[in-house]
Amino acid sequence: MGDLTIKQKKDWAQTLYLQGDLSQKDIALKVAVSEKTISKWVNESDWDKLRKSLLATKPAILRRLYDHLDRLNTAIEKDNRLANSKEADAMHKITASIRNLETETSTGEIADAGRKFIQFVQKENLADAQKLTEYFDAFIKERLRG
Repeated sequence: MGDLTIKQKKDWAQTLYLQGDLSQKDIALKVAVSEKTISKWVNESDWDKLRKSLLATKPAILRRLYDHLDRLNTAIEKDNRLANSKEADAMHKITASIRNLETETSTGEIADAGRKFIQFVQKENLADAQKLTEYFDAFIKERLRG
């Protein structure tokens, strides 16, 4: 790893960090930088936020939304009544979120697919993979900004 530029090392470290399999110490050893440098990169570039977006998978979020909707419906049916305005509003918001999630691709899904593609390219050409990582990182950051 000694022949890589700092930018290439940072990109490689980010890929390793987002995979979530290694500690910052292990990443520092693999990339040949200090743990302090890895910590700095994690904080400066908000890698934790990016990692969390990867963990917030569509199926997990949908499951939670359906659970919330089910609990609301169960409470209303238990009392054999119609939903009050607060419950109706919550149900409307939950169903809209479900509809959006079921019809749109999440940032987490895009990031996961991109990570897998970059890993595939790394097997063939490390330089190309690192350039793709740079572009892909910028793309994900733009999506996160909304």
